[in-house]
Parts: sequence; C-alpha cells; structure tokens
Amino acid sequence: MEIKKVKLTKDNLCKIKEMDDTFYKRDNLDLDWYLERYKDKNGAVLLLDEDKCVGYIVSVPIRKELYDAITNGVIVNDVQVSPKMFINNSLYYYIVSCVVLDDYRERGYGSKMLEMILRDKKRYCALTVSDGGYHLANKYMNFKMNVYRNVNVFIKNNE
Repeated sequence: MEIKKVKLTKDNLCKIKEMDDTFYKRDNLDLDWYLERYKDKNGAVLLLDEDKCVGYIVSVPIRKELYDAITNGVIVNDVQVSPKMFINNSLYYYIVSCVVLDDYRERGYGSKMLEMILRDKKRYCALTVSDGGYHLANKYMNFKMNVYRNVNVFIKNNE
C-alpha cells in the first residue's frame, strides 16, 4: 500500500471518478464535470494498492468567500460549489471529498491520508455526508455545526 500526493491530472481524475461512481448515491457525473472543476494544479492524496487506486482525499485552495459560505452553513453540498471559487494558492482549503473503498476501510488509511493533508499551515473546512466521514473529520478537525440531516461542517486552523 502506498499513500502519495498527486496533481489532479486527467488520469488521476479518472481514478477518482471511478471510485465516486461506486461510493456516492447520486446520478454519476461525467468526466467533463471533473475536468471543468479541477485543474492540474489542484492536488489530492491517493491510496494505491499496487497500480489500483483504492482511496483518495481531494483538497483544493479556495477563496475566503467560499470558506465563509461553507463554514457558516450557506453551502451544504459539494455540487453547489462553483469551480470559479477554486484558486491557485490560498490560506483557505476545502477538503472536497474522501473515499476509501469498502475492502480497505477500518485499517487507518483515511486517517493517514488526512494527516498528510493537514500538515500544511492552512485553514481547512470540510462537509461530511457519511458516518465514516464524520468520524474521521471529528478525530482531526473541530466540529462547527450540523447544517442538514447528516451534513456537518468541520474546520481546522493550522496557522
């Protein structure tokens, strides 16, 4: 098993989309949605089992306005976030998504990936939509509020 930081190239976005298609209970988004949303300057942490991607966390630099909208409960769904709010460099970061495939859960991989992300001196925010995401964020970040059913806001200030 290997955990590594990568750029969001088309190849890496294909891997992430493939995992999203099996994890999220929504209409599958097409690859163009990912390519329009993320730039190759944006980063992710991938969990690799040999050549197979079995987990990831995407974290992107964002405008302060988006950080404020998320942390104040105005935005409660990642699909609502305009890619125009993602920028090249910022003190504010949005942890967009974390997925670990079923066969690789409960082994600490999500924790290791999140620890790698949170090492940087930034301000982070995240929305959780699953029990696993809630427990992971609660372990490393500060709970701010419940905004809708199982959607919760977490923040972490590493400045």
